[in-house]
Parts: sequence; C-alpha cells; structure tokens
Amino acid sequence: MQFKKYISEILSYKSYPLYVIFVTGIFPVSSVALHVLGWISIRWMIIPNVVMLSLSAYHLFNNNDFRNLILLGWRNGILATLLYDLSRIPFMYLGWDDFIPSLGGWLSNSEENFILGYLWRYFGNGAGLGIGFVVLNYFLSFRRVVIAGILYGLSIFLVLDVVLVCSDYAQDIMFTLTPLSFIGSFTGHLIYGTTLGLSLSNAWK
Repeated sequence: MQFKKYISEILSYKSYPLYVIFVTGIFPVSSVALHVLGWISIRWMIIPNVVMLSLSAYHLFNNNDFRNLILLGWRNGILATLLYDLSRIPFMYLGWDDFIPSLGGWLSNSEENFILGYLWRYFGNGAGLGIGFVVLNYFLSFRRVVIAGILYGLSIFLVLDVVLVCSDYAQDIMFTLTPLSFIGSFTGHLIYGTTLGLSLSNAWK
C-alpha cells in the first residue's frame, strides 16, 4: 500500500512542478558530466540551465510550499559544499589537484576562472543537488533522513568515479583517479551527504 502511495504521488499532476525543480537541481552537475565526457560543451548548457532556473523561479515566487523546498535545499546544499571544501584542504595540500578554477575556464572560454568556477560549484552543483535531495525526500519520505543523505552523497561519488573510470579525457581535465583523490573525494561526498541529511532532519524538528 505504501508503494502504491508513492507511485500515485509521483504520477500526480500536482507533482509536475517538483519534476521541474528536481531537474533544475541536477542540471548543473549533469552539465559538468557531459562536458568532461566530451559529449557537450558546458558553454552550450548555459542557456538550458538558465531556462530550467527560470521555470523553478516561477514556482519559487508563486507557491509557498515549493518556495520552502527550494530555499531549504539551496541553503543545505551550500552549507554541505562548504564543509566538503574544508575537508578537501588537507588532500589538496598533499597534491590533489583543484579542478574548480578549470571549470570556470570552461564556462568563460579561458584557461582558468577561479571565481566563476566556485560560483558554479556552490550555487549550481552544490545548491542544486541539495534541492534535489529535498525533493526526493518529499516524494519518498525517508524514515532515516541522515542515512538517506549519506547514501545520496555516496551515490554522487559513485557517479563521479564511473565518469572518471570511463573517460581518460575526464581525468585529463578534472583530476587523475589516484588513492589520494579517491579517498579525498569519498571523504568530501560522505561529508556532503551527511550534512544534507542532518540539516534536513533538523529542519523538520
């Protein structure tokens, strides 16, 4: 019966705006993945990202429930990304390359752009995936939100590793998959997911 409830909720017409919000959330990081795989330049994905953002902004300003979901996910995602980045510092000191300035360069058609890269990381990837997690919780009503957050973070880590393993080009322009980068990335995504879970759990109290 619970499964049927989930399905009916997902297929409900009222849930369509949430699909838009969810896709908007995962679009920035998906754009990065498409770029590093060599399939579509991230510069070609800027306009589609703006379109999706505009559609979500409509719901942000016209529906209180959706506004709360978006703002909660946005806030939690940025906080989680900040803690992730703090965890990267010792690994970067040991030699793990920071590809985020290069991300900014891909966007600006230059070699590197530190500010643009980190803006995309925080307000695109980090905040967007935070929104995605909140929407998933809305549909699935996680009983153990913190564990769900951890699994969510590790799922992102797994997708990243699959991209790196499947594409030498991705490793060339992002970072080489080594024990150091593997452990650093695992740690960061574990912290990211745990923070999302804890933040969402505390928000409902």
